[in-house]
Amino acid sequence: MDKLEKVELIREKTGVSYDDANAALEASNDNVLDAIIMLERLGKTAHQSASYTTDAATPGPVSPEMAQAQTAYEDSSKKSRFSEKMDKAFETLKSLFKKSMDTTFVAERHGERVVAMPILFVILGIFLWGVTIWLLLLGLFFDFRYRIEGSARVTVDINQVMDKAGDVADSIKSDVTKGKED
Repeated sequence: MDKLEKVELIREKTGVSYDDANAALEASNDNVLDAIIMLERLGKTAHQSASYTTDAATPGPVSPEMAQAQTAYEDSSKKSRFSEKMDKAFETLKSLFKKSMDTTFVAERHGERVVAMPILFVILGIFLWGVTIWLLLLGLFFDFRYRIEGSARVTVDINQVMDKAGDVADSIKSDVTKGKED
């Protein structure tokens, strides 16, 4: 590095004149670092201030490639229609399961509660073990009455139907026993 390049470097780093940079270089035996330190000690260097901010700079225009990449990312992040439908079906099944556990099937005989269980077990019994429906019907002839307890309005309608079924069973039973008495 020749002398002019060293002077230029000192001027660039310190902001002093050529004359001051040259004098400092000669006084430090052509050592650039010593010349810069000497100028700082003499207070001849320009004070440079640094600043830092946490403010976000206003974003510039988005390149077409970046916009395309963002769109591709958003599309890949979306759930598929099948996945959305499966999530919805799962939520519906979960809701039905909760309602079936909150609703109780009650079997009474002569006004005394014999069995009370979540309606889910009765429904599963009917579908998985076909004899369940016949046992329930047979129970009507042995003075069993069934009802469903829960907070939904539907239970009222179902209970009315089950009361009518019990009345029909009583009527059939009385007709059959009446025929035996004659």
